[in-house]
Amino acid sequence: MRNEGMTTNDDLAAAPVIVPREAHPISRKDISKSTLDVLYRLTEAGFTAFIAGGGVRDLLVGRHPKDFDVATDARPEQVKRLFGYCRLVGRRFRLAHVHQRGEVIEVSTFRANLEDAQQKSRFHEKSEDGLILRDNIYGTPEQDAWRRDFTVNALFYNIQDYTIIDYVGGLKDIEAKLIRTIGNPDVRMVEDPVRMIRAARFASTLGFQIEAETEASIRRNAANIALASPARMFEEIQKLFYCGHSRDVLHQLMRLGLLEHMLPELDAATKDGGRHLQWIERVCRQLDTWRSHRVPVTAELLFALLFGMIHEAKIAELTATGMPVFQAADQAVTEHLVALAPKVLIPKVIGRHLAQLMATQPYFTNIKPSRVKRFMHRPSFHDAFIYFKMRSRFDERHADEVKFWDEQIRAEA
Repeated sequence: MRNEGMTTNDDLAAAPVIVPREAHPISRKDISKSTLDVLYRLTEAGFTAFIAGGGVRDLLVGRHPKDFDVATDARPEQVKRLFGYCRLVGRRFRLAHVHQRGEVIEVSTFRANLEDAQQKSRFHEKSEDGLILRDNIYGTPEQDAWRRDFTVNALFYNIQDYTIIDYVGGLKDIEAKLIRTIGNPDVRMVEDPVRMIRAARFASTLGFQIEAETEASIRRNAANIALASPARMFEEIQKLFYCGHSRDVLHQLMRLGLLEHMLPELDAATKDGGRHLQWIERVCRQLDTWRSHRVPVTAELLFALLFGMIHEAKIAELTATGMPVFQAADQAVTEHLVALAPKVLIPKVIGRHLAQLMATQPYFTNIKPSRVKRFMHRPSFHDAFIYFKMRSRFDERHADEVKFWDEQIRAEA
């Protein structure tokens, strides 16, 4: 294991492993036409352009990537000039989003780490804690590979000769089924704490183990996940639970000590191993089933399922004082999301939907025929009914009510 957090000259002096087309399973047929269009346009303009990261990894392990990322020596402004519909995004990492054939292809410019003396550059900024705030120092493919997070994510596919290029030992780690940090794990986890939960997700989705030094570093630095951007954590938590292996992810997060710093109420509720943990595990199994059948799940429903028991308990406490259920639901959800906001920033519009979803639960058991149609046309009805059905089956109650609403939905279809 390398002991330095920065790229060294010795690293870059080592020849990469280059795997010819006949020695690997990746075919252009596995790559989206939009991605190929972007690669060919860049190379025809005289630039180097590779498929990078997770797309290469997934193709090598027999998975179909949900998207492909492109890495190039073209600067973001040069990429923008090449494509008719291209947006430059990001301050921390300047990227080009190229719109092709209804897809968005993310194009990044090869980046380099900096030596300590250079770190005051206006293109590179770190917090006092070592967290990367801005990273737009451009470099070579070799440098770009060494500054990525895990070895299995640092492979390149070269469209010009169909080879795989490996500077960091990613091919060996794929063969060994290991998630290994590139460089000093402690430095890399401090630079970007989200890497810790990415390691948990990759290990779960790929069926890999987390390499020993990488895992030890995650355990040491777990509390630093609180330094990650709350808005970014909102997106990352969705990735964790939409990945198709959310039950494994949940247990990885608990095992590594990350869940208590990400979603403390959920961690506290599941630690006793009782019904709350059973509920969350059932939710994860259902999410994974939906994923396997390509059933879309809204963020509102996801967070309702994750936090439902927490919200139910608070709503019951407030309604016991005589507070109306809609006011109780709004207060319970709002207070919880405000407390969670320094860690995970859930947008207010989702919070309002969550409150309505929870407030309407009594309507499913207090059926008034004259209000059925109107209730079914509420914006929150679909998610609210899914939540009601899952909770009813979990508690083994309200079977007649579930049947009634299923019949109403079929009649409306």
